[in-house]
Amino acid sequence: MASARAFRRSATVTAVAWAVVCAPIAAYAGRPLNQPPQNAQAKAPDAAMQAQVEQMQSLVRLTDSAMMGQSAPSDFPIQFQNDFIRAQGTRVWVPMTLTIDPAKLSAPSGGPMTIYLRVAPRGMTAPPPPPPAPAESKDKKKKDAKTAAPPPPPSPYAFEDFAQIEPHPAAPGQPIRIMRGVGVPAGNYDLYIALQERGPASPKTAVLKQPLDVPNYASDFSTSSVIIASETRQLSSAITPEQQAESPYSFGTNEIVVSPDHAFKKAQELLILLQVYNPTITAEKKFNVEVSYTFFKQGSGGESRFNATAPQSLTPETLGPGFDPAAADRSIQAGQGIPLQSFAEGSYRLEITITDKDASPAKTLTQSVNFTVTP
Repeated sequence: MASARAFRRSATVTAVAWAVVCAPIAAYAGRPLNQPPQNAQAKAPDAAMQAQVEQMQSLVRLTDSAMMGQSAPSDFPIQFQNDFIRAQGTRVWVPMTLTIDPAKLSAPSGGPMTIYLRVAPRGMTAPPPPPPAPAESKDKKKKDAKTAAPPPPPSPYAFEDFAQIEPHPAAPGQPIRIMRGVGVPAGNYDLYIALQERGPASPKTAVLKQPLDVPNYASDFSTSSVIIASETRQLSSAITPEQQAESPYSFGTNEIVVSPDHAFKKAQELLILLQVYNPTITAEKKFNVEVSYTFFKQGSGGESRFNATAPQSLTPETLGPGFDPAAADRSIQAGQGIPLQSFAEGSYRLEITITDKDASPAKTLTQSVNFTVTP
């Protein structure tokens, strides 16, 4: 059985890394694409660009049909998984992982694809009509033809974006994983994901409709999703918001290498990462949050308690005098790094209990996540 001492030693390093990784996130809000075909076609200099415009038009039409309740193509299944992390202001960052069986594609080794994402208000059943074109005055018609065209009106959706990608399996026999991220305000949405191959004469296409209930992190004591990762990496430079859309678990100059299937080898370390939002903070900038991690072994007869770490105390004393949760948008980072050498092969459930001890009465939250250990 793994010792509590080993848990604590690894947790110190992990908590520091998590604090650096999760600085306030400038969530990518997508591009307004109300008129993507017309705008793109006006700049299309060649056949390749024209083909791209036509594919964009096709994916918009397919998504419109799905929104109206009509059947949508599903040439290959898309497995969806996501997390929620508070971003700057009132927005929430939603990193997602799309998993595809490469055997279902035209080329099992993967290849170029186009992805279209749309986040619409829950229950919207038809695209809104385009805004009326403004009437041109005589003075406007006399302006120089080189005058820049006005920008397109804002998108009617919470998020909308196109991207051309080239996904491939990490290794032969493994699935294709596509990472994307969206930034939206709290609320209830329908997320539409349209994927289509580029290149084949008869490209395969799939449209997925996924309910998305984005939590409100504005004021209540709450936490982000529990993120399960295998490592963190240092990037050579800070990523831009646009780059973060395709690398959604990268923040600043750090990248979290998540494990979408929550499967780990015994030689690996299990990294557990989460943010705690809106703890009680006194006038003296004191706070007292305690986090406990308990592991349960799952089997045919149910589950039994396997082990637990010593409670993790998050206070000004443990986080250092320079840490100010108010300056950090009222958030505190928590985490553990768990060596898995002493874990027997099999399935486990991790239960995390987060207690705001300075609240009156004390407030407690519980999060659970499952993972497996393999040889």
